[in-house]
Amino acid sequence: MGLLTKVMRNAGPDRRQAERRRVQWGSWIAHLDGSNAIKCETRDISAAGARVHLNEQNPIPSSVYFLDMRNRLIYESVVVWRKQPEVGLKFGPVYRFVEAPSAELARVIQNLTQ
Repeated sequence: MGLLTKVMRNAGPDRRQAERRRVQWGSWIAHLDGSNAIKCETRDISAAGARVHLNEQNPIPSSVYFLDMRNRLIYESVVVWRKQPEVGLKFGPVYRFVEAPSAELARVIQNLTQ
């Protein structure tokens, strides 16, 4: 039995509910009140959440909007883990950009997409 096989057997069960895809594209994290948006890079994503690399070292709140610029989607998200410079997000409700849940967030999106 090879080393990799031993490591995989000892790794334990994968607790993710949805399969993740490795990606590398630009995205943003916005505060729920629309007061701040932080540029980040999506490293992997699934229907349930994402792993993002923060381009800035500013702290982010535990609840945020994840702005998927590639698919023009807004995810209400909760930070479930932090390991600087990355964070893990668990997705809640999702909206299209044209359905932004607040006027403040709609302004943030408009500024980012101009």
